[in-house]
Amino acid sequence: MQDLNQSKTRKILIGVVITILLISSGPRLDSDLGHEWIVGDERPLIIAHRGGSIIFPENTMVAFEGAAKLGVDVIEMDFQLTSDDKLVTMHDDSVDRTTNGTGLVREMNLEQIQNLDASTNFLDIYGENPWNNSHLAPLTIDQVLDRFLDSPHRLSFEIKNEGLEGEIAAEVMYDAIQIRQMEKRVEIGSFHIESLHAIRDISNGSIATSGAESEIEKCILFPMIQLDRWWLDPGSASVLQIPMEWGGINLATKGIVDRAHQHGQAVQYWTINDRESMDHLIEIGADGIMTDDPILLREAILDAGFELPESWEYNDS
Repeated sequence: MQDLNQSKTRKILIGVVITILLISSGPRLDSDLGHEWIVGDERPLIIAHRGGSIIFPENTMVAFEGAAKLGVDVIEMDFQLTSDDKLVTMHDDSVDRTTNGTGLVREMNLEQIQNLDASTNFLDIYGENPWNNSHLAPLTIDQVLDRFLDSPHRLSFEIKNEGLEGEIAAEVMYDAIQIRQMEKRVEIGSFHIESLHAIRDISNGSIATSGAESEIEKCILFPMIQLDRWWLDPGSASVLQIPMEWGGINLATKGIVDRAHQHGQAVQYWTINDRESMDHLIEIGADGIMTDDPILLREAILDAGFELPESWEYNDS
């Protein structure tokens, strides 16, 4: 009798599990826009992180134009909101680290921000600052988009604000992109899921976005334990922007990249500044490598037998 009861219990438990899976499951779907950022059998995209912050003062026009002249595919940059709701290129909440000023970006208006020199605290690998006293002001999103409107480059934007401010930032960002019809050339990331939800809603899914941590967890862990054989809907998490290692898990594997591709997701790794890691990521078929040192990444890609992106210079004539 006890064996019979145990058998019934097992059957009930199996039935409950199957029911839960059927209720919660759905079709295996592709991400919304990831295919546009998957490189296939080609080389990884060279993504200049903050414009290449080992070589140039980060998030400045010198950095963005310098990276373009070196020859990159994507220029990555960060945006913060000013007190008058303008988006400016700045990684930190405050201006202290990268400029000659002090204070929170959100408590300063655009005029105050653009009176700052974002080259003041920069030192290159030789401990020198070729741009000292050159007054490289932080940029508005409009200045960036106008400068690269006719370039061959893609742009990778990160929304640094969160909560309501992240929603405001998303609206300002989308308006600037949409009016120039540059949606297909931009990917947008954020560590804040509400900011990502906002840009997705406002843009009606017309701009590729990376995933917040919770979305990336699902899109990596489900395939790792093969639950994606039955269900995975990556949705708007079209580009997985990830480190090589996360929580003790090695994410820099061909399996991770291949399974993401099966779901229409591109995989870009950050922030890679050593040659050994670059060589490994090229080998496993990464779609993009984000680096502060695009010169070193260009060397790695060339040595792997791939052609490099051409140099590009802005012509204001």
